[in-house]
Amino acid sequence: MLGLQIALRKCRAAQRGCIRKISALYITGDKANENYATLHPYLDFAGTFDERASLEQSIASRGLDISLDSVLRKYQKYQTHHEQLQRVMGEREAVTKKLKDLAKKGDREQQIEELKERGKTLRNDLKALKQALYPIEDEFIHDFLHLPNRLHPQCPTGDQEGLLIYRHSLPDSTRDVPSHLERQDLINFVDNNRYYMMGQAAHFDVNAMHALARYFVTQGDFVQTANPDFVRCVLLEANATPLGDYHMVREEQLQNKINTAYLTGGAAFESYLGAMTKLCVYPSVLPLRYVCCGRSYNRADAQQNGPTPSLYTATQTNAVQSFVATQSADQANAQLEHILSLAIDFYKALDLPFRIVYAPAAALTPSESLRAVIEVYAPSLQRYVCVGRISNYGDFVSKRILFSTRREKHYDFLHLVGGPVLYTTRLIAALLEHNKRLEDCKLLGATTTGRKCTMEQDLQQFKDLFT
Repeated sequence: MLGLQIALRKCRAAQRGCIRKISALYITGDKANENYATLHPYLDFAGTFDERASLEQSIASRGLDISLDSVLRKYQKYQTHHEQLQRVMGEREAVTKKLKDLAKKGDREQQIEELKERGKTLRNDLKALKQALYPIEDEFIHDFLHLPNRLHPQCPTGDQEGLLIYRHSLPDSTRDVPSHLERQDLINFVDNNRYYMMGQAAHFDVNAMHALARYFVTQGDFVQTANPDFVRCVLLEANATPLGDYHMVREEQLQNKINTAYLTGGAAFESYLGAMTKLCVYPSVLPLRYVCCGRSYNRADAQQNGPTPSLYTATQTNAVQSFVATQSADQANAQLEHILSLAIDFYKALDLPFRIVYAPAAALTPSESLRAVIEVYAPSLQRYVCVGRISNYGDFVSKRILFSTRREKHYDFLHLVGGPVLYTTRLIAALLEHNKRLEDCKLLGATTTGRKCTMEQDLQQFKDLFT
């Protein structure tokens, strides 16, 4: 499965350059007439280029088609023109100040006229330099924003197929098991975009999602939130999310033509970013721990589980999304372990063969430095499939959305951890193939009344809404 993930990741990396040639995250002045800048990201040129060896390793290990030498040449060109622009601006400001001083003293008309002429020349030079800088700036910043995050020390590199960090029970791979799609009493599957849960499958789909979220709240000190289903392109770019992962929304009246909307679902990492953009929090409130239930419409996640249509590859699913913000890298590592510990408790209670692996660098998105993948064994496929994942983003995304904390007189960008801990659709498919009765499955965090509630009672409650 991880081999397929790597192939898909390289394919997306190769296609990304021809998908979008203009950025909603950084808009130069010459495009300001047609579009407005929603956000001005913090561009850490020095911090990015200082550790060139680790950046080159990140690019190579991910299989990205990026020439760092080319980016650096563009940076030097940009820096040269930018410094020249700053010198002219500084000289013009000095001339303006001197003119004001001479105007107060009077009787120096010749010198004043000379300064006015110099000011006009500098104004024209400044205008010409800005026009010359725009294409240089646009080309360099576009390439700079595509540079990936540095890899976490624990992230597997090279030809590794992932690093196993936890396993619960070994699967029986010797027997043939029919596909979950044969359970037509519970599943009406049309294609990857259309399927219907029925009976106990529909109940489990909702109950498992809410049970896990409740377990995170009661046992993990998380706060449950409700997130938007739609995310603007600027936030996808801030997270370096390939735009092909989600469906673009067609809008009849769009003010900002390049900042289009995408259907992500509320249980998406990107759906949290709008609330965190330009947010500055006190260190005393950290770590921030959030969890939400909702839909997920990530097409890339679905493709990773194989080409054959089934619940394992369905585009849409109910999901539980986690989001944590910390002040330091060490705290982010600890919070990732915290989330994994809660997830392990939940999946162990279901008594399924599952494991957790660190995904190889080639399978990561550019914003991820480390990804832990939760995989359950799918008997019909005779391999493991992803049912959840938690990623460490470091401060890569926070710099782009200006999410920070203030420490004395300094602003520190926060380290982010999170991801979908559960895809209910894939879990249901695996449970059915393991001959588990969904109504008997133990769900940590589920209430007693919720377990005893029958379908007849639920139906009656629904009817009561209309009486």
